[in-house]
Parts: sequence; structure tokens; C-alpha cells
Amino acid sequence: MEKLKQILTNALLAFALISTGFALGKHAVKPDVPADPQLPTANGRQIAVYYLHSTFRCVTCNTIESMTKALLDSTYSDALAAGAIQWHEVDFSENTAMAKQFEIVASCVVVAEMKDGIVTDYKRLDDVWTLMEDPAAFNAYISTAIDGYLKKTGGGV
Repeated sequence: MEKLKQILTNALLAFALISTGFALGKHAVKPDVPADPQLPTANGRQIAVYYLHSTFRCVTCNTIESMTKALLDSTYSDALAAGAIQWHEVDFSENTAMAKQFEIVASCVVVAEMKDGIVTDYKRLDDVWTLMEDPAAFNAYISTAIDGYLKKTGGGV
């Protein structure tokens, strides 16, 4: 009887925590996310930086997105303005084709080389999760991927 009581207590606690997480998480999702984002259609070569996330996003997910966007805005503003780099925030739960293309199973950053709007190469940056506590290492990790593609495409900053 005591064992059953413990199991029910744990099950109710787990249910309460999961319900609370979903209730709080629905406020963390941006309301203006397009339902079906597409790969960019552009002429020439460029770099696409994607933050791919699931529909439910935790504080850590939002932090990774904001740190990535801040890096792009501060370090690559000229390349963004010139169109050499494009920023995309995509719900991979809704865009299953992109999730399959980039082999996405969890939220992450992807840096992709594009030619005429088609991905020719990409790097999935899964280590953003472990590096987010060290902003300098986080920025260096993402910058290394971006800079490598910028050198190849001739779209340097």
C-alpha cells in the first residue's frame, strides 16, 4: 500500500510539473513565427543561419536564439544588411522537410552555405547547448562556422 501511495504521488507530481511547463512554455513562443517558413530563394551565394526549435521552447532555447541573433547583429551586421548572411528562426516540428534535411532532433543552430537558394553544405552546431554558459566560447563556435563559409562564398565582412 505504501509503495502504491509513493507511485501515485510521483505520478501526480510529474503530471503537475509537465502541465506547468507547457502552460509557461506557450508564452515563450513568438507569436509572429510563420507557419511554413521556406528556404530562401536568392541569386548567388550566401550563408543562412537557422535557429531551429520545437513548438515548445524553454528558457534555455530562447537564450540560445537571442545569443545567436545578438552575435549576428553585432558582428555580422554589414553581411546581414548586404544579404550575404540571412537569419531564419524555424519551428522544426512544423517544417519536417527542413528537420529531415538538417537531421534535427532537438533545438540547435545550423549554418548553411547557399547557392541560388539551395543548401549546398551545412554545419549543425549542437554544442550551443553546452557553450551557452560561456558567451565568448559560444560566439567563437558560431563565428567559426560562419567565417568558414564566408571565406568560401567570398561574402566576407
